[in-house]
Amino acid sequence: MKRTALILLGSLVACGVAHADARAVRRTAEASMLVTGHVQVKPDGTMQGYTIDHWQALPAPVQALIGKLLPHWTFQPTGSDSQVVDSSMSLRVLARPQDDGSYKLTIAGSSFGGPPNSGEAVALLTRRAPIYPRGAAKAGVSGTVYLLVQVGRDGHVLDAIAEQVNLDQYGTELQMRYFRRLLADASLDAAHAWTFRIPTVGPRAGAPFWVARIPVHFNLGGEGGPGKDLAYGHWQRYIPGPREQAPWAGKRLAGGAPDAVPNGSTQTLGAGLRLKSPMGS
Repeated sequence: MKRTALILLGSLVACGVAHADARAVRRTAEASMLVTGHVQVKPDGTMQGYTIDHWQALPAPVQALIGKLLPHWTFQPTGSDSQVVDSSMSLRVLARPQDDGSYKLTIAGSSFGGPPNSGEAVALLTRRAPIYPRGAAKAGVSGTVYLLVQVGRDGHVLDAIAEQVNLDQYGTELQMRYFRRLLADASLDAAHAWTFRIPTVGPRAGAPFWVARIPVHFNLGGEGGPGKDLAYGHWQRYIPGPREQAPWAGKRLAGGAPDAVPNGSTQTLGAGLRLKSPMGS
């Protein structure tokens, strides 16, 4: 996989970037691709099969990586005596630069839903789009905020944090911290007014609250909305933000990679399949 296959980031010229600091930040950029599909898992947690959306649109190295790893994945037993679980899946494939100029591919994150209409997950009922922060829009800054939302039994938001904010442009550490906070605050302001349908069946139907992971994508094509993503099967380069922890989520519940959740979706933590084996590379 050649270096020229990746899209370089632009700089935040309007903000007067200090070039040395900006170059140091740029070296933390990740090139990744979100791949979606389904897995079929036997009651004992072993794989029965999988399907990948738009397989032919994926680069050959990504096809090879998936074909090598996924057949050997194992999950926590599903709790069913005989039923095969068919679950939605999204994978974050990461390209890490090597010293010789090549790239090493890994599956850095995964997200699994549950059976369609299972009633075991929270679902958004009303979602007001956040307002694109004026400062970020003026500077041409875009990115994705991954929220952790604590949903109460009345379907309203009890608490929320910005778990991670990934930016599509780079600048100094100070500038990027400023823009991450702008996007995070706008997302949190909107999220506190959202309402949800709560789980009605399953082992956690009687829980005092639920935790959901929700991406909020900002680009200049749509203020706070999903906007236009890169074409499926194309590499995206971005600067990953630091990971924050919510005391009401816990490390086990909030495990996994936030950016493995596709835009426009809601992941209920603790529901659905749980991967047992390493994702691999």
